[in-house]
Amino acid sequence: MSRFKEIQNKLNEVSPIPVNMPKFYLLGDTGAGKTTIVRKILNTDYLKFPSVQQKRTTVAVTEYVLSRDLNYNATYIFKSKEQVFSLIREILDVAIEKAFMSKDDFDIDDLISDLEETPDERFRLKYILSESELESIAEEIKLYTLPDLSNRVEELKKEFDSSSDELETIVDMALDNLESKISIENKILDLICTKVSEMCDGFDLFSVADCYQHSENNKDDFIKQAKKLLSSSKNSISPVVEYARVQGDLLADWLPNNTELVLIDGEGIGHDTREASRLSARHLDYFHFSDSIGLVEESKKPFASGGKSAIEGVIRSGYLDKFHIIFSKLDEVEVNDDENCSREDKIKAVKKGFRNVKSALKENGVDANIDKNNLFYLSDVKSNKMNTESIQDITKLLSNITEKFNQDIPQFIEPVYDYEMLSSYLAKSSDVYIDKWNHLLNSKHWQTIKAFNRRMCWEMDEFRDMKPVADFHAEIIKELDFYISTPKGWIESATPSMEVKSTNRVKQEFSNLLLSLAREILLKKYNINWNHAMSLSGAGSTLIRKQKVLYVIKESLPDHKEEEAMILKNKIKELLLLSIEKCKA
Repeated sequence: MSRFKEIQNKLNEVSPIPVNMPKFYLLGDTGAGKTTIVRKILNTDYLKFPSVQQKRTTVAVTEYVLSRDLNYNATYIFKSKEQVFSLIREILDVAIEKAFMSKDDFDIDDLISDLEETPDERFRLKYILSESELESIAEEIKLYTLPDLSNRVEELKKEFDSSSDELETIVDMALDNLESKISIENKILDLICTKVSEMCDGFDLFSVADCYQHSENNKDDFIKQAKKLLSSSKNSISPVVEYARVQGDLLADWLPNNTELVLIDGEGIGHDTREASRLSARHLDYFHFSDSIGLVEESKKPFASGGKSAIEGVIRSGYLDKFHIIFSKLDEVEVNDDENCSREDKIKAVKKGFRNVKSALKENGVDANIDKNNLFYLSDVKSNKMNTESIQDITKLLSNITEKFNQDIPQFIEPVYDYEMLSSYLAKSSDVYIDKWNHLLNSKHWQTIKAFNRRMCWEMDEFRDMKPVADFHAEIIKELDFYISTPKGWIESATPSMEVKSTNRVKQEFSNLLLSLAREILLKKYNINWNHAMSLSGAGSTLIRKQKVLYVIKESLPDHKEEEAMILKNKIKELLLLSIEKCKA
């Protein structure tokens, strides 16, 4: 079972979503305005909740279960002790290694900065620990850990007769069991547990009950407590929160009284084009889970980062009928350097940019034929009071979602496929997949590969732009897109539009099943390989770890000439047959 399903099962045990509520998933580039839109819907601007910044802020996915009739209640699921401890260790290893290698250029302010967060900025100690606590840890590293490390490095150099070229490996080995570092790790873990206990009524962070709940009668009091657990700022324990479900009458006054939905605010697509060049597997979970999907794009520079890959992922996986695009910050668009141009002129400029993206996608075999009624334009969302047009667009968007949710599911017409042709369609996927990973592994620093390896041991999908589950899924989906869209026949006669709707339903089910298969193969089947690679240390361990990672990659999606490729082809055939059965049910 995937971690996503485990979390949903846990939440539904203690805080189930009321029946008959549409689920709306928001995604978008970091800083596109996604969480700002959530604030407007919740009417929580005056409480500065949820947190908004230009850099990555939403790390713990939060479901807002919204209805005028619901009491204020929140449930939080925390990261495991193993994860938190390993993330602390990762921060310390990177910070100490950088401080040690800096030698005469050592600067304690740089060390404090490196102690603030993991390199991927997804676990931030600076939110939980005070400035004085971070400074104290940095001083301890300077006075005790760095001298201990220096002595241990010299011992290992003699033991292995090592050259200066292998210094990084020697430092890695020396850090592994350094007593002064282990003492700091335990101290930080104790500080985190204390902060959680203080903020959560004595809750034991790593107790058997891995979730915490609170409820209030008053909205403001309820949000103040939620901010302690979810805000991206000092005096928050958000780094240790993995998932949250927040419910209640958290709807703006200008929304219709009968508005009810589950609004899912997830982590942004990515920081940069490298990280966002492929849609993360976590988004695919929500595509299937949700009834509607909303991509938020900044009007001034739309699709500058991950939006294009998001559209491609949505369409290739058959979710176009759920899809909306919300262009935010329309007021920042200038036409011919005229900042006072009309709303219509600004919308025309945005549409022109969107047409360019659609043309690029079409060249890649993706027809982004998105209904104009599923495009929305918001301006002045940062101001305390939104303008009339933006209020109307958000109201229309939520109304469309509810209307779509209440529609009957269209009839499914069963397609007929030539399964003997599957092998030829899958032939290219392995080459592209393996070539990409060869390049990735050869371009990454040893600490990055180790951090990635650690997350694979945890059965997480990825680390930064290293996304094997997403790559496995995307390559197969891309190669089979045309195959699924153009079956050799149909069980019954149908109109072209009905045929498209039917194949899209097959794509949705197949995409979800393929995601499960990718995780089963990459994370579970080869878990022993990931753990073995993680345990490596000593001279040559970096190269061996790379080789072991590449071995898993090659075995997961084998070359079409190998016998194992036929086994995979048969599994994919089974997934397609099961997808059709699910559509018929």
